[in-house]
Amino acid sequence: MIWISLIILAYFIILVPIQYNYIKILKTKQKKMNVSQNELYDNMSYEESQIHYHYQSNVFTIPASLVASIIYKVKHAA
Repeated sequence: MIWISLIILAYFIILVPIQYNYIKILKTKQKKMNVSQNELYDNMSYEESQIHYHYQSNVFTIPASLVASIIYKVKHAA
């Protein structure tokens, strides 16, 4: 049972930086295009929206995505 917990913890630790970088790229793209978040998502191609869905909305990545989002907001709160 401890092995399963360690694997889940390792998966979480590995995913947080990946999710953080993805959020950072999205925010940079949003600023570069000078659009709102909704407009950015509306302007995404089908392929981009599917990639976004799998990065952000997958059940297994939601905890890491939430932590990465909090870290991003704390680092860029100015």
